[in-house]
Amino acid sequence: MRKTAILLCVMSQVFFISCAQMPLLSSIFNSPTEDGAGETALRDDFSDTKSGWEHIQIDEGTAGYVGETYQITVNMPNSDIFTTYSRIFVDSEVTVRAVKMRGSDNNNFGLICRFQDSENFYAGQISSDGLAGIFKIEDGKYQLLGHQSMVPVPAIMGGSGENEIWFECVETTLSLAVNGEFVDSQRDNVFKSGEIGLIAGTIDGNIGIFQFDDLTAFPR
Repeated sequence: MRKTAILLCVMSQVFFISCAQMPLLSSIFNSPTEDGAGETALRDDFSDTKSGWEHIQIDEGTAGYVGETYQITVNMPNSDIFTTYSRIFVDSEVTVRAVKMRGSDNNNFGLICRFQDSENFYAGQISSDGLAGIFKIEDGKYQLLGHQSMVPVPAIMGGSGENEIWFECVETTLSLAVNGEFVDSQRDNVFKSGEIGLIAGTIDGNIGIFQFDDLTAFPR
């Protein structure tokens, strides 16, 4: 794995900082739709600063609404900041548009599903240097599922290019796609349900700024 330690965790409903091991979803309900189970899809373009996400400002970084987007800024190397939305999903399909605005391309950012607490969840992540992978965070320890290292994905727009990240968690199957291209699918049965969220982090850079927009989430 490219990243073996995560120094900072921040979650939106209850602030949490951990110096042990190392998002997003908002529900503005714009043009709500119904899925097959009759539940309402969640949509957010972050134009409403009261749509449910925290405004976080600490020494290690910030997270909040900026110019009708949601931005996460990380001020330390080898650190992640994440935020979740307080709605429980059993199965979910989440999509978001994400951009690295500033910092090293050696980074990580993406989506969370089945968030139990700050040390137990799944994450589908990409990097600005063209890699991707599905992670299980259990008891605060990161495990890249199915691979020794994140896999190269030609479809990823590197540098400050915009990427559409899709992460689906259905029954025991976790699937990740970027810009319409399938990346990986892994099976795991540890976490059965939980919140969804956004995550972003630095690896070797001293700062990273990440922008998220047009998030949708569907119960499955």
